[in-house]
Amino acid sequence: MANMFEKYAADREVEQKKIEKTVAANATDDEKRTTLSLSLTVSDKKALKMMAAERETTIAAIIHEWVQEHIEEVDE
Repeated sequence: MANMFEKYAADREVEQKKIEKTVAANATDDEKRTTLSLSLTVSDKKALKMMAAERETTIAAIIHEWVQEHIEEVDE
C-alpha cells in the first residue's frame, strides 16, 4: 500500500520548485536585502499569502512591487 501522503508531497514539491524559480528570477544581485518586522492583521496576512500563491511569487515580491509603484508617485 502506498503512503497516502505521497501525492500531496509530490504536489507540494512541484509548487515549491515553482516558487523558488520565481523568486530566483525576481532576485537582483545588485540590491542588498534587509529584514523588516511588520505587524499585520491575521486576515491581511492570509490575503497576502493568497495573492502570492496565485501569482506564484512571494509576499516580499508583492511588497517590493507596491513600493516601486508608490515611489514613482512620490517622484512625480
